[in-house]
Amino acid sequence: MIAEVKRLLEAQPFEAFSVVTTSGKQYEVPSPDHAGISPRAGRMVIWFDDDSSVTLAGLHIAAVEKASPPRK
Repeated sequence: MIAEVKRLLEAQPFEAFSVVTTSGKQYEVPSPDHAGISPRAGRMVIWFDDDSSVTLAGLHIAAVEKASPPRK
């Protein structure tokens, strides 16, 4: 899953996505500046607008979901 996250973070143009963990929690990644992957690709960090963050082990990332486009 980390490879998929990396691909989405590097996509041009970037599209917002969510990371879903094995515990069922879901974290939004609204821009590439809101997330990073460790050099060995074992963990990722998601930063939030309030300057808090969460670190996720790659083994606990269950899914990656692209954000739904806004309804018209």
